[in-house]
Amino acid sequence: MEGAYKEVYEKIVLNTDRFNLGDEETWRQIYEPFVPGHSPRVQVTRDHRYGPAERNVLDVYFSLEISETGSPVLAFFHGGGFFSGDKQWSEKYWGNIGNYFAQQGIIVVIANHQLVPYNKNEVSSREAERTTIKYPAGADDVQLVREWIYNNISSPQFGNGSVDKVVLFGHSSGGAHVAMNLYAAGDPERTVTRPDVFPPVAGVIYLSVPFWYDRTRPIRQKILQRYYGSDAENVWGPRSALGLFKNLPNDSAALDAIKLPTYVGTVKWEVKETFDGAMAFLNAYRERSQPAGTNAIFHVLDKHNHLSNVLSIGTHDDAQAKMLRDFIRTCTSSGPNTGHKFSFKI
Repeated sequence: MEGAYKEVYEKIVLNTDRFNLGDEETWRQIYEPFVPGHSPRVQVTRDHRYGPAERNVLDVYFSLEISETGSPVLAFFHGGGFFSGDKQWSEKYWGNIGNYFAQQGIIVVIANHQLVPYNKNEVSSREAERTTIKYPAGADDVQLVREWIYNNISSPQFGNGSVDKVVLFGHSSGGAHVAMNLYAAGDPERTVTRPDVFPPVAGVIYLSVPFWYDRTRPIRQKILQRYYGSDAENVWGPRSALGLFKNLPNDSAALDAIKLPTYVGTVKWEVKETFDGAMAFLNAYRERSQPAGTNAIFHVLDKHNHLSNVLSIGTHDDAQAKMLRDFIRTCTSSGPNTGHKFSFKI
């Protein structure tokens, strides 16, 4: 087994931080043989509707052996460059996340969200011109998932979860949608009816998330034009995850680092756009967080690239999975909004 992983790591080193359209299928096929099949100890219920859009459906995974009332809940939002991805990407993905964490006694919600239409062979398309998938549609989907969890997850049908122990987990563009939801108050044109974070969030995980965008990349230009209506930085910049965070009101509950612990994860071979954005977000977080000067939990995963980190969850290559599991446990062990003591071995 170690020899097989060595070959994978060698391929990662060979490709370094290069990550192009279509590479996600290559890396999935490389990692999929290492992922076990669905566990008979885990119950999965599929395609629960959480909103009106076609893609507003989610799956729930929970343990059949660990039946504690008030179990922690992990809500996962997949990546895909804003224009691709699915909660059932393949037979094993993203069930790898559901199966792994459910066996740790954590209920897992894996949701689809709306996608920006994209055709790599066209500069524009009629579908894109007609689309209503505009900012902040992805963030609104995250909100609807949070509300569905709040209204349903405590039922035995979904594993007896606790609404006060919900951790949000977004990979790549999925994490950008999570951030644009949590930091909605940074946009004066969006309606935020409550000063607190509601429904409750016990913690947030950002894994290889583009908090900011490199508009010089042709693929990014198309996405920005379609999602934000323009690729001009003065249009999308204030509405990016980083821009929204910087513009949060000083009394925003999302700035409270004690009540909303934040994990920012990246990798040794990270996409430059994503790594640069993460550094900018970490600096902004330290500048704006309360108590003053608080840092987010930050981790660079050795040996991995932009996608292999999340693909590795559920395999014997469990460095990333263990870090996330420990963060979730720490966020949800103290009860709602009481503060947390973090201890990680790096």
